[in-house]
Amino acid sequence: MDTNQIANSLLMHRGAEADLYLSQVGPWKAVLKKRVEKKYRQKDLDASIRRERTLKEASMLGEARKAGVRTPSVLKLDPEEFSFTMALIPGKLARDNLDTMKPGAREGFFEDLGHQVGQLHLRGIVHGDLTTSNLIISEENIAYMIDFGLANYSIEAEDRAVDLHLLKRSIVTSHNFGTEKCFKALSKGYTASLGEREAASVYKKASEIARRGRYFAIR
Repeated sequence: MDTNQIANSLLMHRGAEADLYLSQVGPWKAVLKKRVEKKYRQKDLDASIRRERTLKEASMLGEARKAGVRTPSVLKLDPEEFSFTMALIPGKLARDNLDTMKPGAREGFFEDLGHQVGQLHLRGIVHGDLTTSNLIISEENIAYMIDFGLANYSIEAEDRAVDLHLLKRSIVTSHNFGTEKCFKALSKGYTASLGEREAASVYKKASEIARRGRYFAIR
């Protein structure tokens, strides 16, 4: 089934870990994600790793949606073919569009994103690769998170802080707009979802991570 679906699909993106195909499930446009074989790994081990990661990512997407986080819904799962199919989210990658947004709309997007990340963390899940390359700006100007391949269960402030640190670093290094108001909007949404006490401990850890990064960068 997976082979036939790929044959009738359009390659959207070829990645180091997985390929993405524009597909169709019934009347709905969809995205098929298939983990690619790693030739340097022993064949049975490679199959086991890809199967486990396929199952885990699909499960994490489902758990995030249960928490009210906007993610693509999983429509089909085929672990023996190392693939699953998700609903296509109409919108644009944040990486390619944040710089051209109007300031007010951009701040609104970041406050909404803060709410979403807070809801994810409240569920006990960390994304693991939260950058603007893994966010979609929908047609309604709201945030969707994608690519849960590195997601894990954790309620540790350090792990939550890594998500925020990665997000802020991707914004600072890849974009050209003023960040102060956007970061304030992000924090406002995050605190509203997670609660002031929990959020404060995450912000403290995020500051420590940023200081460690600067220290190692100048050594």
